[in-house]
Amino acid sequence: MRGLEAALILYQDVQNGAFASEALRKIYNDVDVNDRKLAATLLYCTLRRQSLWRTILIKYCRRDARSLPALTAAAITVGIAGLAELKYFALPVLVNGIIQAAKKHGAEGDVGIINAVLHNVAGELPNFMQTLRKSSVLSDQALYCGVPGWAAARWSKDFSIPEAKKIVKANGMRTYLSLRLSRGVDRDEYLKAYNADGNRKGWASPFLDYSVRTAANPYPADLPGYSEGKIMPQSESSMLAAEMLISRLKGGYILDMCCGRGVKTGQIADSLPNAEIEAWDVSDGKIRSAQFEMMRMKADKRVNFKIGDSLTLTPDHEPDAVLLDAPCSGSGTWSRHPESKWRCTPQQIEKNSDLQIRLFERAVNFVKPGGLVLYSTCSIFRSENEKVVADVIARHQELIELNPTHAAKFLKKGKPYGTIVFPALPWVDGFYMALFKKRK
Repeated sequence: MRGLEAALILYQDVQNGAFASEALRKIYNDVDVNDRKLAATLLYCTLRRQSLWRTILIKYCRRDARSLPALTAAAITVGIAGLAELKYFALPVLVNGIIQAAKKHGAEGDVGIINAVLHNVAGELPNFMQTLRKSSVLSDQALYCGVPGWAAARWSKDFSIPEAKKIVKANGMRTYLSLRLSRGVDRDEYLKAYNADGNRKGWASPFLDYSVRTAANPYPADLPGYSEGKIMPQSESSMLAAEMLISRLKGGYILDMCCGRGVKTGQIADSLPNAEIEAWDVSDGKIRSAQFEMMRMKADKRVNFKIGDSLTLTPDHEPDAVLLDAPCSGSGTWSRHPESKWRCTPQQIEKNSDLQIRLFERAVNFVKPGGLVLYSTCSIFRSENEKVVADVIARHQELIELNPTHAAKFLKKGKPYGTIVFPALPWVDGFYMALFKKRK
């Protein structure tokens, strides 16, 4: 399968509810080896600024865009993204490729409108994009960078208009893969192996001594050391959050209340070989993925997984520490997982907040006196962060906040609790973390 066709299929899959990364993994082996990068690049380019491409579609389509069949609208949207982002494609080649892919999958009757809109857009696109890019209006910047308008407005209230503009701009940034090295892996030696392939470039992170930064988004299973459990793809923000807890522990019984696919679970297990870990998640699929990760990293003997609702499960032992990486909007990772921002709503933020408060309350009640509780999210909305913590802290005066062990210009003190990590680099997503010790 060629790259343009794959991008169109993938985009439709995401529109129907799939996650981009999972859709890519499923189709990866069916795509021509030389076109895999093109397919992934065009998919993410389309998703990152989807609202912009759809605005352009509506502006330059002579028919009511809302009446277009889903495949036709998807083909035009992907085509507009390609015109804007794929600088090395000649216009006729790109348009023809999109048309052929659309025809192959059932849009024969709409070839004319696809062709007309894309040629019309090609002439007008540079000026339209330039006007948006130069605008100082927050809503224009949000449209240009691919951020839902309601989210930009919310950040302007949570922080300030200048800070909101920085967050919006950061959301338009391309993200790259960072790798967490397992305990005992020499970073210099790993980088030699990684860079031995002339097509790859990696270097040491100046922020974490076990992190490697890459200049792309390579398929993890193709990287040296992956099958042996030497590396784990993980953003540096996520590493830092788990590090806050790890740096203050030597072992003990640790509860991971919402482990997901086990990324932080694995970091804790690898960093604390004397720890025993109990990890929960409501998703059977995520637990299976987490179990695979523990086997890959040879830590499966020390992690006990449970499938179920963290609002009803109880730990087998009183924990010395609890990690609550709470379900959230993922707004800090929208650059990395762009499909999430188009599925999120202000109403969902409030529902998340209610759930987060109940989960954090349980975490505080579970941990033993003298123990630690880490609350974290990959969100940068105060309603999912400081307001959640403040609500619970008001009922638990026995909690003492502990400061982070790292300092960087992209870290900001929360109001009044926790630490915000702003999305500032291709390897640093937006994050929030607040660590507390429970008085004895």
